[in-house]
Amino acid sequence: MRPDTYFFNPTCEPAIANGSPFYTAPARLRKFESDLGYLPAWFGNEWDQVLVSGTVDNAYNQKMRKLGFKLPELINLKEALANPSWLAQPKGTLRPWGWSPAIHQLFRPAINSYQDDFKKSSVATWQQAHKNLYSRLTALGLLTRMIGEYSVFWLPEPTDLPMVCFTLDQIYTELDRRGKAVVKTPWSSSGRGLLLLPNPDLKTKNDEVLSGMLNQQGFVTIERWFDKIVDLSYQFISKSGEISYMGRTFFETDYKGRYVRNLLTDTPNLPGEVSGFLEIHNAEVVQLLQTALMESGYNSLYEGWIGVDALIYKDDVGKLRFQPMVEINGRFTMGAIALKLREHLALGSNGFLQIFYSKSSNFHLFCQKQRAEKPLIMEGQKIVSGFLPLTPPLQEHQFGAYIEVTRN
Repeated sequence: MRPDTYFFNPTCEPAIANGSPFYTAPARLRKFESDLGYLPAWFGNEWDQVLVSGTVDNAYNQKMRKLGFKLPELINLKEALANPSWLAQPKGTLRPWGWSPAIHQLFRPAINSYQDDFKKSSVATWQQAHKNLYSRLTALGLLTRMIGEYSVFWLPEPTDLPMVCFTLDQIYTELDRRGKAVVKTPWSSSGRGLLLLPNPDLKTKNDEVLSGMLNQQGFVTIERWFDKIVDLSYQFISKSGEISYMGRTFFETDYKGRYVRNLLTDTPNLPGEVSGFLEIHNAEVVQLLQTALMESGYNSLYEGWIGVDALIYKDDVGKLRFQPMVEINGRFTMGAIALKLREHLALGSNGFLQIFYSKSSNFHLFCQKQRAEKPLIMEGQKIVSGFLPLTPPLQEHQFGAYIEVTRN
């Protein structure tokens, strides 16, 4: 069996915006990528390979396999790319977290070793059309068409659609109209590249941040800050020109809209009215999104996982509404990992997936404490309850990923 190659590069969106095949992320984001490098392993099989830019912790990998998780081999990125034997080794498919000109440049020395099906695929080479596909304008165009063609009371009003702004004056004009809004750069994700307005900072600082956003990416979108009830994400896979629905996940954000964690359940504890509203319209939302993605270019220009973030909110008169396409993530996502992790949970168990970060401590100490307080309990290779690190718990790691599971 030819091994697939996984690599964690969550900075793919700013790399796309930058456009250079030699893009280098800021130091803190490189540390994030390095510490969490093993995270894509949860998508793979035991014959696959995960390349990491940090320490190779084979002891962690062996422990996970003893617990019954058939995770891929762990290999150092630099050593692999400098090793003629690895470069020539026949491989299956290259599966980075997300595509960009920089990721194609990084793996150029190895590209001929992948199977023909991959080399003939739409993601095997970077195309200019890919940049537009990953822009927030793609989601905005699809959402605008969706609302225009499928006018129902539970979708947003056309006046609540995001607006594209090229200048500070345009941004502040829209802010005056909307009252409270969020400004987003066109190539960003997971709560990065956004600014909530108004905020406690002085207008001068806001102007500096907004000007930086405009200078960096050319334009921004500004949209209403909804009275949100719940965040959720619909997961799809694009393959051979078809878009397949994989499931939905729920996640939480902080007061600034930044990602916090994913729930490991398909049925979170929601107020009865919200739960009923969700289930009534869920199938319609899935169909709308599937149709939109088939019309977007994601079926012809992209292969792999797609996460479409959505939310349920209350409008100005307290009526529940569905925003079905806040953004499209043409890459692996934490929501997709949450779906895969559900397969490892025992019946009746639930929990959450979260990212650890600390300036003053490290992931190793955090895991020691959590394991002592919440020991892992498994039955028949299924997780019943407890704490499980999803990435190696090393002292040098400021970042880490983990799940906490409880039995209902």
